[in-house]
Amino acid sequence: MIKRITWKQIFPIWKNDLWPNRQSPIEPNSAMNFLFGYDMENMESVPTFFGYFVDKKIVGVNSGHRCSDNSYRSRGLWVYTDYRSQGIGQLLLKATIDQAVHEKCSMIWSYPRFTSWPTYSRVGFNLASEWNPSETNSKNAFANFILQ
Repeated sequence: MIKRITWKQIFPIWKNDLWPNRQSPIEPNSAMNFLFGYDMENMESVPTFFGYFVDKKIVGVNSGHRCSDNSYRSRGLWVYTDYRSQGIGQLLLKATIDQAVHEKCSMIWSYPRFTSWPTYSRVGFNLASEWNPSETNSKNAFANFILQ
């Protein structure tokens, strides 16, 4: 079951499991823009955090926030290994898409890892860039889903 969670709940999962080798600070929002550049105005929107629960335990997470260009950034998708291949990642992405629609955004986008791409593709995201190395030594690419 998907429920909204808090920054305090998602942060340790991101820090210890999703981005254990990350050097830059992990913050609730990201200043990154779709395809290129950064905009500090993105840091001012209110993020939404989602958790997927099994027996009161969080087994998967994702988040999203509005960007200054009226797009919505999906970030931080993580599902624990024992719970993968059950559609949990897809459900978390769909909840994030629904939030973007609720906030009347024109597009939702993300910067998924190569290994997560099948999950994004299954819910309708389109690849929008080449795969490039990221700060956490994974290969990432921009992906988007047009909402309007």
